[in-house]
This record gives sequence, C-alpha cells and structure tokens, in this order.
Amino acid sequence: MKIIDDWQNDASLKGDRVVMTIGTFDGLHLGHQALIREVMKSAGEKKASSLLLTFEPHPLSVLSPNFAPETLTTFAQKSEILSAMGLDILACLRFTEAFSTISYKDFLEECLYPKADILEISIGPDFSFGRNAEGNLELLSSWAKEKGIAIRTLPIQMTQRGESLSSSHVRGLIKVGLVESASKLLGRPYKIEGTVISGAKRGRHLGFPTANLGTLEQLVPGPGVYAVKACLRGKILPGMTSIGNNPTFKNQYLTVETYIFDFSEEFYGERLGLEFISRIRNMIRFDGPESLVSQLIDDEKKARLVLGCTAKN
Repeated sequence: MKIIDDWQNDASLKGDRVVMTIGTFDGLHLGHQALIREVMKSAGEKKASSLLLTFEPHPLSVLSPNFAPETLTTFAQKSEILSAMGLDILACLRFTEAFSTISYKDFLEECLYPKADILEISIGPDFSFGRNAEGNLELLSSWAKEKGIAIRTLPIQMTQRGESLSSSHVRGLIKVGLVESASKLLGRPYKIEGTVISGAKRGRHLGFPTANLGTLEQLVPGPGVYAVKACLRGKILPGMTSIGNNPTFKNQYLTVETYIFDFSEEFYGERLGLEFISRIRNMIRFDGPESLVSQLIDDEKKARLVLGCTAKN
C-alpha cells in the first residue's frame, strides 16, 4: 500500500485513475470497512487504484479542542489495518486552522480535482466538507456531474440492536469498559499503543510485575481489569491490564498497568500494544496488599481462561 503523508503538497498521482473515499474514519469500524470494500471493488472493476483520503488530526481537535472526540485509531494503526484489507493508497490531508478556512468549492477544485484522474467518489450519507461544513452531498454531486465523476453513497450501517454504527457509538462502549461489544463493531479487538515507562514498582513486590504505559494518544477503556493480548517486539503475549487510579494505594492519577504472563524481560522505553479481549471485573479498593494479591491470582486465572492460556509449571 502506498502512503502519502502530505496530500496537499503531493503530485505523485497526477493523471492516475483512482476510485476514492474521503473522511476521518476514526476506529475503522465495520461500517467504514464496508464502504472501503466497495471502493476497492469498484476500483478493480474500473482498473483503477483504490484511494482513501483521511484527515489528520481529527478536524474538531483544531476547530474546537474541548469538544474533540478521543482518538480510537492512530494514523499508524489505520495504515496497518487498511494495508491488510488490500487498499492501494492511503493519503493524509493535514488539517490545520488555515485549511479549515477553505471553501467547499476551493477544496474540490484545489485539493481534489488536480491531484488525480478521479473516476468515482464513495461517501457516507452524512458527509460534509469545506469551511463551516458548508459542503454537502448535493453540492458535491452537482460539482462531480460537471467533472464527469461518479458519486456513490452508502447507507449508514446499523448494529444488531438497531443503532447506527458510528465511531461515537464505539467510543461510548469503550468508555464504560464494554470492550467485547466494541470489538464486535470494529471487527477486531480494540487496541491502544504507548511507550513503557517506569512506575511505582508495587506490582513487582506483590509478585505481579507490570508494564506502565506513559501518555496515550488514544481513548483508554473505562476503569477495570481486562484480559489482553500484549503486542511486544513483534510477538503476541497473553496478559491482564489494570486501568484506574489504584484505589488500594490511593493514587490520584490514572494508570494503565499490564502484567504479561510468563514473561520476565525488561522493556522500559519500548512500544507496547494492548488488544482488549474481555473485561474481568471492576476496579476495587482492597483492605491491604494481601487481599489484593488474592484477587490478582483469581484475575489471572480468569484471564488465562478467556485467552486460552494455561499456566507454566
């Protein structure tokens, strides 16, 4: 898959036939995936390249930071998922304050039309673009007709409960710890990534050495203990993650601590990914270290059962 880091200043596709879609695509949930597969299918039929143009960062983080949604998928994660799907080209349009002032017509005439030989644009029914989101499906369709570009719209995907499948809905599930429900809508386990930092080392003294993640760019699941698959050094390792403020020790800040089963190597400063498989329990305040250790032993048994991982002798 080809990656274009700066769409506005790139001319590598000029004259190339493409079928494309445009949007933020945060989470790349099943609804997004259905749209992207239609783009890929149409591109194959037209002997063209499939292209996804996404905005980085999320437009609201520039226009209204206090109301910007927390990120589900980083650009690197999007790249990995889309490459596995078989997309031909992923392009990143850097969303800035200056870009936010561009009219919908200038966006179409300057940021889209000259970049490639666009045969078709596929979008969702709620697509908007340009300054103050003034561009809509009707305006896009009118412009595209003049240029000989086909426009396809796909209906909003619905969940089994009749709710619209959206990034907002997925975020809502993750925020309250319903990672299994979120995974069903994503088509994969929800994953966060960060750099391992030094912590208080309480877990080591309790017999459960944990890796602490530093500042995270993504939405962190709600407080609790989770069965996870840890992604480290190209390997997938079973473990459990505690998210919360360690009420037993009266921490005032949120921590994300992961105990990787049957693993004793140091990896401070390295990147660690966490795939959330199942929520084991709520965060609980214990009377002391002894009762906490007893609970952690039980948590590990449950997590190993969920992950299909037996303990080493």
